[in-house]
Amino acid sequence: MKLLAFGFGIVIAAAGLTACDTTDPVGGACGDGFIAASGTVGDFGTGEAALKVEAFLHAAADLYGASVDLEGDVLGACTAMATDLGIPASELEPGTGELAVTVACGRVADEIDAIVASLPSGIALGISATPASCAVDLDLAATCAADCDVTIDGTATVECSGELHGSCSGSCSGSCTVDGTVSCTGACSGSCSGSCSGTCHGTCTGTCSANDAQGNCAGTCTGTCEGACDAECSGTCTGSCTADVTGSCTGECSGGCDASWDAQCTGEADVTANADCKAACDAQANATATCTLPDVTIVGVEVGDPTAQARVDALVATLETNFPVLLQAQARIQYALAPSLQGFVSSIGGAATSLADAGLQAAACLGVAADAVSEAAATIDASVSVTVEVSASVSAEGSAGAQ
Repeated sequence: MKLLAFGFGIVIAAAGLTACDTTDPVGGACGDGFIAASGTVGDFGTGEAALKVEAFLHAAADLYGASVDLEGDVLGACTAMATDLGIPASELEPGTGELAVTVACGRVADEIDAIVASLPSGIALGISATPASCAVDLDLAATCAADCDVTIDGTATVECSGELHGSCSGSCSGSCTVDGTVSCTGACSGSCSGSCSGTCHGTCTGTCSANDAQGNCAGTCTGTCEGACDAECSGTCTGSCTADVTGSCTGECSGGCDASWDAQCTGEADVTANADCKAACDAQANATATCTLPDVTIVGVEVGDPTAQARVDALVATLETNFPVLLQAQARIQYALAPSLQGFVSSIGGAATSLADAGLQAAACLGVAADAVSEAAATIDASVSVTVEVSASVSAEGSAGAQ
């Protein structure tokens, strides 16, 4: 499983911002012109600078809201896993200066490390997943640009910098994902019955390169695999099968379609507008992107000892419920938030000066918004760091019996 890591702390420092509260730095001049927590944005007029200010503030509010939602989702998943794994609530309490999400998920990662260590040496949990898909609202980006940039007459131009996906009635060029029990030559999220080019977790009719304590296959199967396959499955997939295709797709097509289709954008919005409006509208569209919850299949390993087995079984059960939430959060940050965040942090950091014509209140509100964006970036950094930590623990190999 590919792990993700980002360094938003570097982004904040580069922009000259510091993580602090969102109080008004200009003696209360902002008033209720901007409130990050509620998404409130005031009316600063119809001038060119005023319209840009409002676009920046809307984007800042949406980014702040996205960071709060992400932190809540990740903390909720880690807290649920801690409960399922029998970790006392007192061990999840943050100390002075600590974030609840960092403490809770860090403690869960430690517990997972201990459980996985009980697996036979070199053996890992079987994990197969259909990646989360994130969709950006291009119409929102276009409306933002048209409202912000006074030189745009009519509809703004917005492109999808990424991949389009949807139902294609013509010929699909890219990949095709089909759900159910289907014939498959591709990545299977679920159970594969056939040949597996990677690790087979289940029953191998043939020769298996590694077995767990109970004789189940946990390695490369030369023959037919019945279970989870972490690479290409050639046979029958029960779950979701994704394969490269140039032609008809009976499921969801990702890439291109030679017919008219109502496609969503997986990637980021690329707005054609002046620099300030582009930074604000790209950021707003990406901050409000929605991501699907990935389908994840976890296959446990037989370890022999009843107590250790109970812990492994509890881990598998809680991961099947809660691990998809962490993968969803990683995807939202990687594909939606991260691409435009650095540019937006830099732009809003200088906006109070460049848009001085909008007035004192606007300048004050941009200062409040810059602090909110700084806080949001720090929250996002913390959230993704702990999801990476937990993912690394889940993907680790056992060490029981190692010399």
